Amino acid sequence: MRPSSSADAAIVVWGEVLWDRYPDGDRLGGAPANVAWHVAQAGGRARLVSRVGDDADGRRALARLEDLVDTSLVQIDPERATGEVGVRMVAGEPRYTLHEGRAWERIACTDAVAAALAGAAAAFVYGTLAQRTPEGLAGWQAAIAATPSRCLKVCDLNLRRVWKPIPAGSLPTPTATPMLDEVAAVLLALEAADVVKVNDRELAVLSSWNRWADPIAALRAGRQVVAVTHGSAGSTLFGDGPAIAIAGERAAPGGDNVGCGDAYLAILVLGMTMGWDLPTCGRAAGRYAAAVAGARGGTPRFSAEQVSALLER
Repeated sequence: MRPSSSADAAIVVWGEVLWDRYPDGDRLGGAPANVAWHVAQAGGRARLVSRVGDDADGRRALARLEDLVDTSLVQIDPERATGEVGVRMVAGEPRYTLHEGRAWERIACTDAVAAALAGAAAAFVYGTLAQRTPEGLAGWQAAIAATPSRCLKVCDLNLRRVWKPIPAGSLPTPTATPMLDEVAAVLLALEAADVVKVNDRELAVLSSWNRWADPIAALRAGRQVVAVTHGSAGSTLFGDGPAIAIAGERAAPGGDNVGCGDAYLAILVLGMTMGWDLPTCGRAAGRYAAAVAGARGGTPRFSAEQVSALLER
């Protein structure tokens, strides 16, 4: 059963759009762009807030996204190039090399973005990578300020760098020094969220940063839903009641794991905005993520029949 959102109830997604450079060719990527793609492919209305360069890569990215996603809020940077990431597979897992100083690192909260959030947005989904620079953090903070309380705020943790341990109690604020502290930016993103999606590795990193004795309890405090993904072993959802275990789904051979977590989050959030109960959201999200794992790259195109089968309630 494919969901059908109203024309006005959009899921607004904030963050990077870039090209994943594989040894055998380019594929569209960036976790937020992947989320927007799968929300739209599954029948929702996705509005992407990002920034690309005034270059061939930027035009190619927008042309690809516009098949499904509303890109009217994507900004064109006259100075910086479109984002790119080198990707290599190691034991079936992607390893990324991020190219810095790109357009997506200074996404702005324009008047149009603020209006989209303050209007009829059902959810505001954001990662943590695009807040790694002072400009990116300022833009995201303005967007959060423009988001009304009725709009579901969803944080998708994206730890892509090598994080250094910090002593307990010594976390600096983002304005304490001219250079933004990325750990502080991540924790600000979590603090603003109603819903958090995190994988096992990221949960361990967060627990280490904060010296949490019970990381799940710490993340659940004040939030509606915490989703912990376990790769092929499934996921666990924490809402108002007992933990909900979602079994893993088998992926077809020949694909990769790029974008699976993004696809999972897209369907989880879409289901929540459609009023599905949490177990239904989790099962559909798991099936959809496994289908993405059976393809190459983070934004495979599925037929309408495939989508309907994946979302069957």
